[in-house]
Amino acid sequence: MYQLAIVDDNEAWCFALALQLEQQGYAVSTFTDVSTFLRRVAQFDVVLVDFSMPTPRYQRRMDGPEVIYQVKQQVDNPPLLVLVSSFFTLDLLKDAASICPEADAVFSKQIETAKLLNQIQQLLSRRTPRNRQQNGSNAAASSTQAEILIQA
Repeated sequence: MYQLAIVDDNEAWCFALALQLEQQGYAVSTFTDVSTFLRRVAQFDVVLVDFSMPTPRYQRRMDGPEVIYQVKQQVDNPPLLVLVSSFFTLDLLKDAASICPEADAVFSKQIETAKLLNQIQQLLSRRTPRNRQQNGSNAAASSTQAEILIQA
């Protein structure tokens, strides 16, 4: 079974998204505490990260770009889908994509569930579930420019 992680400071949103993904058969862990997530990051097949988490200036936790940077430092070819709050414009989605070029996709939180599931499935089709990998080997994911998905 594929292991997905959701990292977002909004606990209610984490719960709602996790419920949708679990109904599709994924094992999902949610994290509002970034340090706990970073200790476990290597166990996940896909990580969904909130790009617009509050900056450390307003809280002690890391903001979205810093979490993404830390994931990239700890995991080769991190399987990243970046979430951007729904009130942001297409220009801000593009900015997020340029800041996170290693992300597989950058999308609005208002994306249709079917499109999100399709994006996750596309990413997973290039990977072996972590609990099926032998000796810690990892199927190399191709490096592609992030796709920007927004609900029109």
